Amino acid sequence: MFVLRQALAASGADSTLVRMLADDAIVYAGYSAGPCVLADSLRGLEECDPTDDVMRAYGVEARFDGLGVLPYAIVPHIDSPEHPETSMLERVAEIYRRDGIAHRTLRDGEAIVVEGDDSHIVGSR
Repeated sequence: MFVLRQALAASGADSTLVRMLADDAIVYAGYSAGPCVLADSLRGLEECDPTDDVMRAYGVEARFDGLGVLPYAIVPHIDSPEHPETSMLERVAEIYRRDGIAHRTLRDGEAIVVEGDDSHIVGSR
């Protein structure tokens, strides 16, 4: 997540994506870290994604700001026993629940579809 977020910032794609999404000029799809970066913040996700990878790849500290496209955080790979980060991400979801942080959980094979101000989960539940 953190390397992806830094790559988006370093390339300028972060502001371009936000603008194009606001203009309904593109459709954004992502897997795992892809939807996570759409939240306001990546706080909590350091539980499963090492932030020091950003320093090794880019020579800067990891960013914790998301793109602010969604009004909630995404926690992927929940109840996905074949994914190696499932238990770590279940802890993240528990922290979010405990701290009252708005979030949505996704199992592998699910997606969030956003249409205007409405969003819903599609796929295998």
